[in-house]
Amino acid sequence: MQVSVKPYLFLKTALGSKELILELPDRSAVSDLLEILRNQYGLQDLIATEYGNIILIENDQPTGLVILVDGRNIKQLQGLNTLLTEGSLITLFPPAAGG
Repeated sequence: MQVSVKPYLFLKTALGSKELILELPDRSAVSDLLEILRNQYGLQDLIATEYGNIILIENDQPTGLVILVDGRNIKQLQGLNTLLTEGSLITLFPPAAGG
């Protein structure tokens, strides 16, 4: 199945693209996608930014990384076990803070 990955902010640089089209096996989950991004696209668990280091993944859990599947946060779905489907859009961005 084919899915799209759209990273935002410094994650574009970390993955080397503003959008990735990936071919995944059927019944792949978000955890499988993260493994591919880490192993084949060099996504690091910790990324140095101009604002300091951001831990994206800690103990195989996304801590500084918000993951949406078709516009829905995986925290409201099945987390890393959320299954992807043909044409899914996975959006990646760091958590925002402001005041």
